[in-house]
Amino acid sequence: MGIALLMLALRGLYRVYRPHENAAAEVAVASLAATDLYEDFAKSETNAGNKWIGKVIEIHGIISSIVETGNTVSISLRGRESGGINCSIRKKDFDLRKRLKPGELIYIKGKCTGFLIDVDFVDCVIQ
Repeated sequence: MGIALLMLALRGLYRVYRPHENAAAEVAVASLAATDLYEDFAKSETNAGNKWIGKVIEIHGIISSIVETGNTVSISLRGRESGGINCSIRKKDFDLRKRLKPGELIYIKGKCTGFLIDVDFVDCVIQ
């Protein structure tokens, strides 16, 4: 009994303190245009949320902006006039030598976390 409790405790500690991972090794459940994904959320946030939140998705679209803050780089993709897709990439997972510019087409894989003006993605990697 004591060994089982020790094993459970160790497993819990590992889950809490394991290194942060990006979506690079995960299999995407879908590949979509940023505009299509945004439209899906704009039509029905509830239905799209049930379908996409928590899932790893590959999205492609036109870069509207790139912002560096702290430990992250946020790349926004065009969705529609009122919003788009916001992709957060940890700087350690982003090659700062890449000179990405607004207007370029890009493919990004990440985990969808929800919708609030923009569809938000975390743990992203450029494909």
